Amino acid sequence: MELGEGIILTGRKDRIMNDKIQDIIYIKSESNKCRYALGIRGRKPLIFFGINPSTATPDGYDQTMKKAKGFACKNNFDSWIMLNIYPQRAINPDSLDNKKDEKNHKDNLEIIKKIINKKATIVTTWGDLINEREYLILCLKDIIKILKNKNIKWFCIGKLSNIGNPRHILRLGYEEKLIKFDIENYIKKIIDKR
Repeated sequence: MELGEGIILTGRKDRIMNDKIQDIIYIKSESNKCRYALGIRGRKPLIFFGINPSTATPDGYDQTMKKAKGFACKNNFDSWIMLNIYPQRAINPDSLDNKKDEKNHKDNLEIIKKIINKKATIVTTWGDLINEREYLILCLKDIIKILKNKNIKWFCIGKLSNIGNPRHILRLGYEEKLIKFDIENYIKKIIDKR
């Protein structure tokens, strides 16, 4: 079913906080080779950005999805959505395309634009995997560009990795705090390193 600005809801429900039942968002390619979004639609979502999706579906959250839901609840958000820098499903990041699939990237950008509202709160959680493929940082740069005028609040959880990337949520405990993340400075540092 379609909702508002083209956000697809599955017709299924989930409970996130105070037993409130909410709609599940699940956007994937027809072939199921790409997943663009998975989460719960609410008024105040905590939006996560990983590198790429794995096996999670509305019928079975993986550990990353469970952790995202937990961080959203802990930080008083009424919902959560997992998005990714690149939408290709891969259990092992070494299985990612060697070259960026332009159509998948373009579709990902369109869905991100539809899902993220002004003043959204985004948690960066791609870890050092962003270094796995040369194109991933370029995909992130495109995402930042399309969100530029939306007054986004960017965060990471806990301290950055030893090489300066936001840590993946699977490696973090719920006691870790949301910390403001300067996405523009981050991109500039990474581009300068190349």
